[in-house]
Amino acid sequence: MRILIATKNFPPRTCGVGDYAFRLAETLAAAGEFVVVLTESADGPRHMAIGLREQSLGGWMDFKATLRHIRAASPDRLQLEYSGYAWGRLGVSWWLNAVLFKVRSQGIAVHIGLHESAISMRQHPLQIPVALAQWLHVGLLLAAAETVSLNMQSRVDILGRAFPWWRSKLRYRPNSSNIPVVPISDTEREAIRGTNGVKDGERVIATFGMFHTAKRYEAVIEAVSRCREKSLKLWMLGETDNAPAGYLARMRQTARTFGIDDRVCWPGRMEAVDISRMLQAADVFVLPQADGQVTRSGSFMAAAAHGLPVIAVRAANERDQSAFTHGGNVWFVEHATAEAFAAALDTLLDDAAAARGIGDSLRQLYKDRYDWPNVLESFGAKKAPAAGDTAGGRAISARVNSAANAAHAGGAKR
Repeated sequence: MRILIATKNFPPRTCGVGDYAFRLAETLAAAGEFVVVLTESADGPRHMAIGLREQSLGGWMDFKATLRHIRAASPDRLQLEYSGYAWGRLGVSWWLNAVLFKVRSQGIAVHIGLHESAISMRQHPLQIPVALAQWLHVGLLLAAAETVSLNMQSRVDILGRAFPWWRSKLRYRPNSSNIPVVPISDTEREAIRGTNGVKDGERVIATFGMFHTAKRYEAVIEAVSRCREKSLKLWMLGETDNAPAGYLARMRQTARTFGIDDRVCWPGRMEAVDISRMLQAADVFVLPQADGQVTRSGSFMAAAAHGLPVIAVRAANERDQSAFTHGGNVWFVEHATAEAFAAALDTLLDDAAAARGIGDSLRQLYKDRYDWPNVLESFGAKKAPAAGDTAGGRAISARVNSAANAAHAGGAKR
């Protein structure tokens, strides 16, 4: 199968959807599919084994050029990885609807990974005009697509009720981890901890993700200061350059206010392999966002893939967390508060064996349900070697390079 993945942002740009599209492209190429990516150009070089077509995706002025790139790639399947807020003003990109209908009329199958749905009119009554436009936009996406995949079961249900005549097109596709596991030895683990100022007997709490005001990172910083154990280290993993300047300053001030600024590590932008190493060197992971939406969180899935015990917030709609059990494969708190996180940390740090059991169970659940080989089933592709398999990793790299070379050369369909 010849697959063209379209996404607005793509590494080295920092974007959750772009990172997902990159791992999807790698996984499909590793399984033997012919993969090309259509995306906007980046400021820096792209040293990657993925065939790329670069084109501005800003609006109607790019309509014809975008169609030319799609036709030139001659795909059997156009896979759009989409979050409207990146593509258009107020999360609506009408020109993209027109592109998809035109592509479909040319006999190319259109499939969409919808990473964000329309805003709720009930939750945002003052933005009803925007919400109506977004719902119309989403409806047109469904009309053009053969399938639309969403990363939360509740979103599948909501769109199914809003567009019952297109319910059969909807798929549940939880996000997989964007951080491949690169196993390290016990000696390497201790070296990483030592390099980052962790002494013998000290424990490390980790977070990971894009720093955003809605994610309640301040509560984690305060929670660490409230824990009974006063030598805890906190690793705030994530690119600081793209964080809102005011929010980053508030987080740093929170650390100073609670007297733990010397115990907080802000490593900034790191390559995926280095993030994997840091995650394996941590002891407990905290996912602080108040909505508890774990199946759409690449940060949660990264922690799960690395076998960390995770503290997360219980979601109001428990259907989105139905696969997870408190104390079994995750530790839930009721609210995203410093008090709740501190109590959970105290519990898990006091019982290291139970914490390890939670992490091991979560890693197994991830492998069984959420790892990338499961995503391939929706493409009808063969499963690639499991992540973390050294020999399999070399095989993946070889096949990705082979597919990329063919893509750059404009090889024939298969």
